[in-house]
Amino acid sequence: ARMSADKDAIVHVPKNEIEARHKVVRFGTIYETDRQDEANLYRYLHQRNDLRVSKGCIPIDFEAYIWLEEGHCLYLETRAGGDTPEGVPVGPEYRVSWKHEREVLAAGEGDGWHNDLDELWKKVLAHFEGKHMLSETSIDYLDADPFVLFGIDDLVTQQALKKMEQYPCLRCEGNVPKFDEWAKYLRVNPSDQEMDWLVQAFSETDLPKPWTCYKGVGSIVCYIRSDTGQVTWKHPFYDYFRQLRDFCQEAYASGRYEEIMKVRVNRLLWTYEATRVETDHEQEPLVSPEYLARLADIFDYDIKEHGCIVRNLKAQLKVFARSYRERQDVDLADVINCAETLQRDTEKYAEMQDHWTNQVQQEVQFDLNLLANAELQCVNCGNIALCFCLECKDYLCLSCYDALHTKGSRLHHAPFRLVPCGLCVDKPAKLHCTFTDKSLCHKCYAMDHIKQLPPDGKENAPRRIDYLQQYERYAEFARERNEKNQKSGLVPEINTEGINGESYEAVLSTEWHPFYDARGVKFYHNFVTGERMRQSPRTVPNTADPGADPDPLEKSAAASTMGGGRPSLGASRKSGMMKLGSQQSLPGGVDPLGKTQPLPLYGFDALETSPLSRKMAATNPEIRALRAPHRKHQPLE
Repeated sequence: ARMSADKDAIVHVPKNEIEARHKVVRFGTIYETDRQDEANLYRYLHQRNDLRVSKGCIPIDFEAYIWLEEGHCLYLETRAGGDTPEGVPVGPEYRVSWKHEREVLAAGEGDGWHNDLDELWKKVLAHFEGKHMLSETSIDYLDADPFVLFGIDDLVTQQALKKMEQYPCLRCEGNVPKFDEWAKYLRVNPSDQEMDWLVQAFSETDLPKPWTCYKGVGSIVCYIRSDTGQVTWKHPFYDYFRQLRDFCQEAYASGRYEEIMKVRVNRLLWTYEATRVETDHEQEPLVSPEYLARLADIFDYDIKEHGCIVRNLKAQLKVFARSYRERQDVDLADVINCAETLQRDTEKYAEMQDHWTNQVQQEVQFDLNLLANAELQCVNCGNIALCFCLECKDYLCLSCYDALHTKGSRLHHAPFRLVPCGLCVDKPAKLHCTFTDKSLCHKCYAMDHIKQLPPDGKENAPRRIDYLQQYERYAEFARERNEKNQKSGLVPEINTEGINGESYEAVLSTEWHPFYDARGVKFYHNFVTGERMRQSPRTVPNTADPGADPDPLEKSAAASTMGGGRPSLGASRKSGMMKLGSQQSLPGGVDPLGKTQPLPLYGFDALETSPLSRKMAATNPEIRALRAPHRKHQPLE
């Protein structure tokens, strides 16, 4: 509006030109439907203030914003409205919000979505005017067609929508494209887990030289070639991954999973060759934690949960590398053999785990009633079992038990013996005659023994033998014997702290695995925690630590005192000569006084290593040509 010099009247001047301030966040897509009446709702045809008629499509999932002078942004979004309960199509719906908090304007009773943009825009302008939130300049600028303000009625937007119908594009609303955005670009359903590896590989593929990329209008990633200036939406490797997508979809549909594994293994080895550098000694070996984890993922294993397959993964990776080096391809038979081997390893490990948790660690259990009723047989000879070894967990007859427990560690086992019948000897006794002080089975007592008793002896009732109480007494004896032997040193004490039916990993460890770095130096990697270290996790570097090897002097003293209780003459002379010698310490970290000292460590396991090469070169100019050690031929490679 402007003031006339002749008259005090306000003359309205139509806006023939509107300054373009909008920024398109995403162009959205053209709504596709088979119903013509619904398709017409997603098209517009109107006349501008400059008398030009424009027509085009109203995209869904469109978002754009306008930067206002007050320092805030005004956003417009669209979506598909669907149908009413009566089945009438609603058409596109619009929502307006502002500020970074996305405060919805003119929400009313709903969530702010309206199917009439003109009515919604009137309410938004009335809201700003009533609250006096914007200046007159901003209100005057916003008093225009919202289709033009936000860029829906814009030639760039309409051309982009038509182009996206024919050519795919990678959209990136953040700083880096997300997984779903890569999946949509490759035309893969994000919920299809079988194709996740392909989308992930596509997203991790580096652009070849001289290609670079940038984020263009509408959050579309554009690829530019620096030497020619060519700009395109198409990724340089899009055709390759599109063909690979078609092949994998066909293979999955026909159940040819081995062929997909073969392709993935070939790509793994191709990726390793692509990352090679000029100097061989700086190249990380193929048998590394990274490539083992990727190989395990190819065969659908999580290496963090299935650490038992690491050993065979190393061997199979070398087999694949050998065939790939010779023919630039992997044999399908090797892939099938690898899949079968890994499955067999996991089954064996699960069986071993079940055996450890459910059988080895469980309490000693046996059926006392069957044993007392002579219904169990000896595991050695097949006769009626009359005893049960609490440590061997075997049912034996008395003669076989005596024959098998005459020497060695079995000599100290605790048996649970039944009382044999005094007449038949083969069956366990159930009754104890208080008159003759004999133990008999039911049959022998009723058929033979009671007939031989005098009249006054028949009046005495026999006593029933309580084998349950006897078993508890034998079990207590076994525990006392174990404690006594451990204190005396006859049986080494086993540290069972932390070992139970669930923590079988304390004994069957599958977390730490050895590898070699680029210089051929051995290190250990933990797939569960991602840690790595030079020192073996199974060794103790210091004798002062718990679990270290016994003192060598204590070993020799124990060996010498096994016979007569005192050290032999030779041992005493040797110890005396060592005491009379110089202050030279004994091997194994033991000084002449017999005290335990820290063990000497050498190489990469040492706590203190030699100075760094750069420090030595700085102090001694003659060795500036010193280089790091390099092992060209790695062991077991």
